[in-house]
Amino acid sequence: MKLPLLLTTLLLTASPALADDFLYVSCEFNGTNKITSLPSGKVISERPLVANTLLLKVDLINNKMRSHAVAKWSDFHIEGNKIISDDRVSIKGFSSQVSGVMPLNPPGPSTFHNWFKTKTEYQVITGEGECHEIDSSVFYEASKQ
Repeated sequence: MKLPLLLTTLLLTASPALADDFLYVSCEFNGTNKITSLPSGKVISERPLVANTLLLKVDLINNKMRSHAVAKWSDFHIEGNKIISDDRVSIKGFSSQVSGVMPLNPPGPSTFHNWFKTKTEYQVITGEGECHEIDSSVFYEASKQ
């Protein structure tokens, strides 16, 4: 008789963001965006990040995530209490690496280091910040815009 009561209690107290096996987070970042000319190495531009808030939907069952702005899912893995992503692309004349770390149990710190390279330019975007859990409706509302 105690087991059904315990299971009911656990179901009713589960976090709403995790109830459907998804985690929804908002991450606020500070960072830089630097573009360098190749092969000269001359800096074309270096400026602070323009868009510094990222909303993410994290599929904890399939280890995939996507942002509110880009519907493409990317893979991640979990190490301890951290979600780690590391995507690499290499297509004729273009290569990139998009990597980041965020907390599995927000709130917590987050960092990212991305680079993109063509035959003529090399762009590096880095940042660090804080992530916190949000309601799924916030993510879906931002996805519509």
